[in-house]
Amino acid sequence: MEKVSTLFKWCFLGYLAILPMSDTIALRNLLLLVLVCIVLACLVLAPKRSKRPLSNGFRLVPWILALWALYLFVFPLFAVQADVAWQNLKGQWIESLLAWLVGFGAVMLLGRQGPNLWALALASAFPLAIHLSLCLFGWVGLLGEDYQSLDTLGGIWHAFSRQLHTGFEAVGKWRDFPLGFRGIEPMHGNLGYAACQAIALFGVCFFLAWRERNQRKLYLATLAIAICFSSILIARSRGAVLFALLVLLVTGAVYRFRWSPVSMMDSGMKKTGPLSIKWSIGVIGALCMLILVAYQSVRHDTRWHSMMDKVQLGLFLEKPLDILCEGLPLEVESRIRDELADHGPDYIDDVLGGLKGQDGGRLLLMRAGLGLVFEHPNGLDGSRQSYQKLMENKCGHTPRLHFAHSHQSWIDLSLALGWGGVLLFAGVMFYFMRQGWHSMENSNFVAFGTALFLLSAFWITRGMVDSVYREHYLQMQAVLLAYAYWRIQLAKGDKTSNVSTVN
Repeated sequence: MEKVSTLFKWCFLGYLAILPMSDTIALRNLLLLVLVCIVLACLVLAPKRSKRPLSNGFRLVPWILALWALYLFVFPLFAVQADVAWQNLKGQWIESLLAWLVGFGAVMLLGRQGPNLWALALASAFPLAIHLSLCLFGWVGLLGEDYQSLDTLGGIWHAFSRQLHTGFEAVGKWRDFPLGFRGIEPMHGNLGYAACQAIALFGVCFFLAWRERNQRKLYLATLAIAICFSSILIARSRGAVLFALLVLLVTGAVYRFRWSPVSMMDSGMKKTGPLSIKWSIGVIGALCMLILVAYQSVRHDTRWHSMMDKVQLGLFLEKPLDILCEGLPLEVESRIRDELADHGPDYIDDVLGGLKGQDGGRLLLMRAGLGLVFEHPNGLDGSRQSYQKLMENKCGHTPRLHFAHSHQSWIDLSLALGWGGVLLFAGVMFYFMRQGWHSMENSNFVAFGTALFLLSAFWITRGMVDSVYREHYLQMQAVLLAYAYWRIQLAKGDKTSNVSTVN
């Protein structure tokens, strides 16, 4: 049983590590299958080996989560496109439910020997470590001259092999720092979601170390947060940078106003005095490195400079649906150019280009998508293409400004699963956020409670500006929220057992 637990633990961390990464579908599905098989085998064949009684564990399954799972199975029966709905149930929705099972099973099988917050944070940061390593290798010449065009592990390996055969002649010929480099990720969002998740967990680790005055862990958490930020700054993921900063601010506010000083003292934590100069210098050095990278990224990324004008266009242009279907009318474009005449032509072109795929375009999508939501209360087919199909039907042809989704998860989810589906999913996310919030009241649960609150709040708010309730992102949310929630329930059960034993 010990070997099975060890295998499960490493597969669990490996699964968590590769979830955000591109081109890992086969490995991801294999690890999910292995984890599910281990959970089912242990719970069915050896239930007494569980760290908690199975009856207690299943009794603690939130009713809203059970209702959400039931809805997913029932929805295809009344979906507008039932055949597509069944296909998606067998795909992304079943996979997300299995991820919930894996998070639950990890606590039932491993108990307190399961991964701690540090292990979860390091696993979440794995894609960022890959990205920064490739960035460094390319910068110093290990991947050749055209390394920024490499976007697969196979291509990177071939480039490295070529350099190996030529004796690494390019090594030492420093190039311009590769701002905008994304490594093997075609979408910077894959790095951004992993970074925000890791920063939330490292943030909790930071404040735990601060509370305990553990200088080594404090330094390591600070360095880890700085590294995560460096990755998304290099990749020029503006949304990730903004949300990562928001996550850190909320974490600091939670520590300041929610963690009870009295309960912390009662938990037996020792304070060893102020931080030494050596560790303080290390922390300041990591922050200075982060500020330098942030300055360079913002200075070279023109999207930051024109963001407000793009947002204003997206919010206030009339008839967003007509613009998406037929394109921006010439008279409207002329009026915009006149209003921005004080800026250079490149700036004006950049602002107008923002309607085709950046800030302005996303707001047009959301406004048009909201109208579709009211027109289709029962959803369509449970797929990620629901918005695209409904827009093509609304326009009568492929829209001139063509997008695969609305870049707003709640709209996409409503169009896919109807009002009932989006309300149930919102109930699930807010339930876990509320559980995390209340768990901070007790020092025994404060760490995982804070993690549960932060992760739930992050995915709720991130869904308002991007489409993240789909595919492997659903699994990212499910496996960590389930694990954190049931770790809290495990701690509460242990506390109750101890109290009853004493009494």
